[in-house]
Amino acid sequence: MADADNRWTRGGWRSPAGIGTIAAVAGVLVAVIALFADRGGDGGSPSATPSTEDTYMFVYGTTMPGHVRHPLIEDFVAESSRASVPGRLYDSGNGYPAAKFSGGPGTIDGYLLRLRPERVAEARRTFTEIEAGLFEPVSVTTSDGVTATAYEWIGPTEGLLRLDGMWRGAEA
Repeated sequence: MADADNRWTRGGWRSPAGIGTIAAVAGVLVAVIALFADRGGDGGSPSATPSTEDTYMFVYGTTMPGHVRHPLIEDFVAESSRASVPGRLYDSGNGYPAAKFSGGPGTIDGYLLRLRPERVAEARRTFTEIEAGLFEPVSVTTSDGVTATAYEWIGPTEGLLRLDGMWRGAEA
């Protein structure tokens, strides 16, 4: 029993290293909570009135209407319509397409989703969770002149099959 009592006085969570570890974990938790907390129009982000780019998403893959991941985001969508943007579309070989919105001629067909203004922050978090690690948000302009956010493939495209038109895989 003496060894167990000594462990708490010589080290463990009460030691400077233990307290430092607890403080570091608490700091990380506070940062994560702040990242995901909705902050209103008090200077925090996102703003109470989303910009046009925040309100529109251009989707070209599994989150398009009728595809397997659309149910994850459909409650955030007020309206959807067919749209196209400049870029190149590729088959990733993993059941979803990969898009590059710069670097050459081409058109990517997909959908323009108008998000419900009161759900923009939640929608953007959900899109980020879906696309995390493989895609990054970028600004695109549709052929109709609407500025939207789209998720661009961050990996290389060498060796990927180039696609034309609308991606058709993984329909629900």
